[in-house]
Amino acid sequence: MSKFERTRVWYKLTTERKLQFVASIDAMFEDQKIKKQFQHFSTNFNHTSSHLIIPKTVREDAGTYYCGVLHPEETMFGQGTFLMINGAKMISDSVVQKPESCSVQSGDSVALTCSVKSRHCATEHISVTWLKNSHHSAPEMTYSPGHQECRTDSGGATCVFDFLMKNLSSEDAGLYYCVVTSCGQIQLGNGTRVQVNGVKGDAALNKSLDLSPGVIALIISNVIFGVVTLLLVWTLCKNRKKEPEASSRCSNETEENNQDRDPVIYAAVTSVARISSCRPAPVKCNEDMVVYSDVKCSQRQTGL
Repeated sequence: MSKFERTRVWYKLTTERKLQFVASIDAMFEDQKIKKQFQHFSTNFNHTSSHLIIPKTVREDAGTYYCGVLHPEETMFGQGTFLMINGAKMISDSVVQKPESCSVQSGDSVALTCSVKSRHCATEHISVTWLKNSHHSAPEMTYSPGHQECRTDSGGATCVFDFLMKNLSSEDAGLYYCVVTSCGQIQLGNGTRVQVNGVKGDAALNKSLDLSPGVIALIISNVIFGVVTLLLVWTLCKNRKKEPEASSRCSNETEENNQDRDPVIYAAVTSVARISSCRPAPVKCNEDMVVYSDVKCSQRQTGL
């Protein structure tokens, strides 16, 4: 093991974005050097690993700690570990985050706002970083310049910081804290929970399927109107179908009545005046008198 590779270092990145040296370790000679302001820290190490121990934490210990290994041309650091002090009252009423929660679709953007009020600290000594805490990954600090607007009045200094996140994915879901450092003091906001749902197209489809009470009422009225229309059409068709049947039935009854009646024979009888002479003489009819008689015929049955 070379001199460089056996040397490990610890650095702290404060919430004010300042990089501080904490300790260095020589694994071969088991030698360690700890900076004075971190004298309450200790280290535990061997040839393969190195541990930084903080036996009694204070709120000023909050920050991101990085372990590095020295190489001839560079120093390689790990991904870092953020230390948040739960025992201290770090969530302050003077730090307000908006919104409290938001639900967005994958690929969308969201803007988080952090408002800070300080009575005894000038605006140039106020800085903000963002802490992300999620179930699927360790807490991590996000340093984003964002947009900030500060003003000073008789009540003190007020600063508003914006944090814009673009093209979100499921990995960006979590609870985001606004970490404010003002004149050496660290305060946290109440947090904003960001939920990232599915793909954008599926969300649009789901949204289109959401039915408001007005839409439901419109659908029901249309269904009722359709049913009533069908009933009217059915009744109309049924009545029209009955009319030809009634006409046909009347015609059949008339024919049957005519068949049941006895046949009537009409006869014309001509009456002429008689001539006393025995000779036949031509008959001249100036005026004929016609008499119609109703004659009924019936067949007589004869026994043999």
